[in-house]
Amino acid sequence: MKKLSDIKILIWDFDGTLYRPTKQSHDDTRNAEFQVIADRMGWSRQKAKEEFYKVYNIKTVSGTQAVALICRISTVEAATYCEHYMDRSKYLKRDAKLITMFQKLTQLQHYLLVNGLQKTIRDALDILGISSQTFEEIVTSEIVGENKPSLKGFQYILDKTKLAPAQHLMIGDREDVDLVPAKKLGMKTCLVWSRKKRAIADCTILTVYDLAVYLS
Repeated sequence: MKKLSDIKILIWDFDGTLYRPTKQSHDDTRNAEFQVIADRMGWSRQKAKEEFYKVYNIKTVSGTQAVALICRISTVEAATYCEHYMDRSKYLKRDAKLITMFQKLTQLQHYLLVNGLQKTIRDALDILGISSQTFEEIVTSEIVGENKPSLKGFQYILDKTKLAPAQHLMIGDREDVDLVPAKKLGMKTCLVWSRKKRAIADCTILTVYDLAVYLS
């Protein structure tokens, strides 16, 4: 097992990273996006779904950004509308293993870089048992104006820390959204909840709880 050296900053995705993604959570996210499009454009759910897939994974790999493009609204507005239909709490509960993992990583600085809203992410962290004070900042489109995979959030954190990109580790569950943009800026990357090693990832781990082993 190759350990990661000289890492000073951990940058975390939230959804599907700090809790394990499921088909239900994925479907609920998509359905929220379809509903926002239907509401904003006055379309049926079926038409909203069809228009979504003309944009998603073609013009952008961010579902929220796809909503913004279709509805001609800002990314922040799209995120706000989508969050209205999302209830993360039903997937979450206090996670003792996650709490222990963060306790093992107190020597490092932590940032959250997420495609959600600060308030709803703080509420979700409370359910998991993780204080929002664990993180130097929760970086969202509310701050940088765009969602991942835009480089803006990643660059914002680099500008904050003023450390070399290679001293930052981006941890996420999606290669195209979380890891590829981080890699473009020279950051190290970690893919979580995956059995299959990926070339884009400097480390691939079966569960998020295993990360501390690679950094100790």
